Amino acid sequence: MSNILCSSMSMQQISLNEELEKLNGEGVQCFLAKGTHLVVKDVPYLNNDAKLGFGTLIVKIDTAGSSLIQPRDHTAYWIGEQPCNFDGTVISGLVNGPNHTSFGNGIISDYFLSRKPVENGGRYRSYYEKVIQHINMISAPAQAMYPVECSRNKSVVIQQSGELPFEYGDTNASRANISGISECMEHQKLAIVGLGGTGMYLLDFLSKCPVSEIHLFDDDVFNNHNAFRAPGAASLAILNQQPVKVQYAADIYSRMKHDIIPHCMKITPENISMLDDMDFVFICVDSCSVRTMIANYLADHGKAFIDSGLGLEQVNGHITGQVRVTSAVNDHYDHLKDALSSSGDDDDPYASNIQIAELNCMAAILSVIRWKKLLGFYGDTSVQDDWSFSYCVHSNNLIKNSKYEDQ
Repeated sequence: MSNILCSSMSMQQISLNEELEKLNGEGVQCFLAKGTHLVVKDVPYLNNDAKLGFGTLIVKIDTAGSSLIQPRDHTAYWIGEQPCNFDGTVISGLVNGPNHTSFGNGIISDYFLSRKPVENGGRYRSYYEKVIQHINMISAPAQAMYPVECSRNKSVVIQQSGELPFEYGDTNASRANISGISECMEHQKLAIVGLGGTGMYLLDFLSKCPVSEIHLFDDDVFNNHNAFRAPGAASLAILNQQPVKVQYAADIYSRMKHDIIPHCMKITPENISMLDDMDFVFICVDSCSVRTMIANYLADHGKAFIDSGLGLEQVNGHITGQVRVTSAVNDHYDHLKDALSSSGDDDDPYASNIQIAELNCMAAILSVIRWKKLLGFYGDTSVQDDWSFSYCVHSNNLIKNSKYEDQ
């Protein structure tokens, strides 16, 4: 891994491992959690009774790829009692206030720290400097009273806290302090059945979630019409190759997300048992009969799923219709008979099957939001009611459905 050292300290980028090794050389027991924050264990401190304790310092990191950039702020987090001086008074200029942020893996802070360095315009030059200065401030009274007990462990303790679901750390979640909330998506094994416009947008969104695996099912190739209803921009050279959809998509999104698994096949009655091992299935197929076959199988086997699709047509020189989303989970399957019936015939080879990129994207957005609500990521008082709903293009409204009606 190459290091990039610029003349301006504000542009400095160094290897993450180099920074960790430097801390370890100082006897600091630290590890990288979720690839997004440093967790420093066994930091000695005094409580308000001048008794020795060992707490945990948490410092969020910012990266450019696999390299660290200069810390953007002077804040940190603390697990333990409030650090104090010899006389039991709190160390001034350190603790901003109580705080209970979840960083995932059961790591929850007790206090929010805010300590600016006096030099360099109030900015830390590196994460090494930030961590060491916080430790020195927190531990100075304890080091003076209990020098032997506070001797730092010199053993090598640099580690990752489990395998990351991504190629690089999700600092977007850590910056917003939602890493703990995002844990509800971990260990989810997902399937996307149908990789047309909606399925492609679903993959785009789901690839940014810390799920365990994403399985893609489609036997078609990626052609020009697909490029105009999918995220990103396919080159002419790619289209000339007529790549298999699932492999084309997996190659792109595996740059970011681990364990995207392509299956170049349709789901049929003969192979539908491949969905048995999935925690959640997203159905994005055009065929009404195939959609119903898959939904009925999943319901019979107690599997959770979301079906979505577009029912669009031309009326008086305009596009109108609906974006439809139906979900089913656990014992909530009674609505499917009405929700999955259709006044049209999706299997008609002469049907227009109008697909518009922004409406494919909306179907994917509504599906992902619904999935996250079912998991508890989003708060929602109506999560038990919205088992089937549509966005109506002509009225610009979301409505609850008792039946799938193409308009």
